[in-house]
Amino acid sequence: MPGGERTGGRRVLWYTRLSDVTTVADPGVPGSRGRVSPVRRAACVLSSSFMKKGRSSVKLTVERLPGSRALLDITADDAEFAQAMDAAYRRVAQQVALPGFRKGKAPRGMIEKAYGRGIFIEEAHRLLMDDLYRGALETADLTPVGRPDVEITQIEPLGFKVTVPVYPEIDAGNYGDVRVEPIDAFIDDETLAEAIENLRKGASPWVDPEGEGDDVRSPREGDQVTIDYRVWDESPDQAEEETDAQFVLGESGLLERLEEEITKLKIGQTVEFDASFAEDDEVVDPGLRGKTMHYTVTLKGLKQRDLMALDDDFAKSVADVDTLDELRDRMRTSLHQEKTSNARAEVLTSIIDRMGEGANVEIPDAMIDEAVEEDVNAMRQRLAQRGLALDAYLRLTGQSLDDIRREGRVAAERRLRQSLLLREIAKREDVQVADDEIAQSVARMVGSAPGASNPEQAEAFFRSDYVRNTLRNELFDRKLQDRLIELATGGRGAVLNGWVAPALDAAVSDAEIQAVVAAALAENGPADSSDDSSDDSSDDEAGVSPAE
Repeated sequence: MPGGERTGGRRVLWYTRLSDVTTVADPGVPGSRGRVSPVRRAACVLSSSFMKKGRSSVKLTVERLPGSRALLDITADDAEFAQAMDAAYRRVAQQVALPGFRKGKAPRGMIEKAYGRGIFIEEAHRLLMDDLYRGALETADLTPVGRPDVEITQIEPLGFKVTVPVYPEIDAGNYGDVRVEPIDAFIDDETLAEAIENLRKGASPWVDPEGEGDDVRSPREGDQVTIDYRVWDESPDQAEEETDAQFVLGESGLLERLEEEITKLKIGQTVEFDASFAEDDEVVDPGLRGKTMHYTVTLKGLKQRDLMALDDDFAKSVADVDTLDELRDRMRTSLHQEKTSNARAEVLTSIIDRMGEGANVEIPDAMIDEAVEEDVNAMRQRLAQRGLALDAYLRLTGQSLDDIRREGRVAAERRLRQSLLLREIAKREDVQVADDEIAQSVARMVGSAPGASNPEQAEAFFRSDYVRNTLRNELFDRKLQDRLIELATGGRGAVLNGWVAPALDAAVSDAEIQAVVAAALAENGPADSSDDSSDDSSDDEAGVSPAE
């Protein structure tokens, strides 16, 4: 079977046929093949025998190695190997031709005399290894996540060692002891007034200040300035420069020293100055820390806001409302929704981070490598949507593919660690999504189909396995998040004084359904109702797919 097989609810799985892997053995033993590759033997931690399809018992020793790897020492017994040799003879006999005999009719002894006993041994190994390896994985309850390294240690009966990266053992720690405080999402009058004022500033026009020529005042906070600038640290020939750049003083995030110098200028004047930045200055961009930069700035234009009056006319100009009071009510609700959502996300992030601190998850390199490659492929697709090839992007940025992989590896490992931990917690907390919950949500979605431009197509899409799986994952994530919050806040919830939607559905809200479907369509387009490939959802992205 190919790598990436989905089994037991885990997506990142591998089962590689050992007959497809270059085996290594003692070159001096008849029938052995391949190159020598040392495999370290260590003390065993699990020994057992297992029965496979009525066959004799097989000896198995398993040891967990660092890096979430496992060493399996597998040996077939004499009866098992004898059966494999008989089967090997029958198969080889169908493939070789000896003078005086039809294929399949040559005696075993004559084939062995002509080709050597090794031809049967090699075929017997090929027939046995895959079954013995799979049986050993099942017995030891191991899930491979990468290609195995194989060493043949015994020719007759077959004995071999397999070192393979496996799905990690996850120590969730005392996650139930994590405690966080809820966040108050109440919107006070001061916050509302500030939001209204920002809206007012954004809607108010820019006008020239009073005066002409030298009589025009210097810039001050809140003004829009138009400047030309050049900045360099070592050589003017390598300066960064910009023409007719516009900024709002106090609002555009300009460096404090730069704003200070601009406020001293009159239109048409130029200033030159040096600004030094400390190594530990966290306010500035990391590229400026520890450097002294030389600035040349020319003020070319100045505008001030003509602030609109806070009245009903202003309210009508910025929103579909009739009065200023109605605008305030609508903005308060919007701010309340946003703050509630952000507070929940902040609390949840804190919970997951703190649970992660107490957990121990040793991720095999093979899983991280796969996650990195998935990120690279996703990046390639995003660039392609913009009409840019990855190779072209790398040339433009002066990076190599290895640079991209190296930079993304830390994030990929963190994402995997978090996903694996959350899945383990979900398993321990028995987080599940019932089929009737999915059915109810799908029924409500189907009920909306008559209003679609193509009702039959919409209904088929809503009933597809793709949408059902998307909903299942969405509901699973929500239930798991709710459980984490319940545990860490002692049942108080993530948010105090939070916004509550009117008539929220017990299973999933209409808004959530629409968001799920919109996201599905945006990402993949309408799915064929017969396609169930969406079950292979990514665990190392946002959320955790439910374990099967």
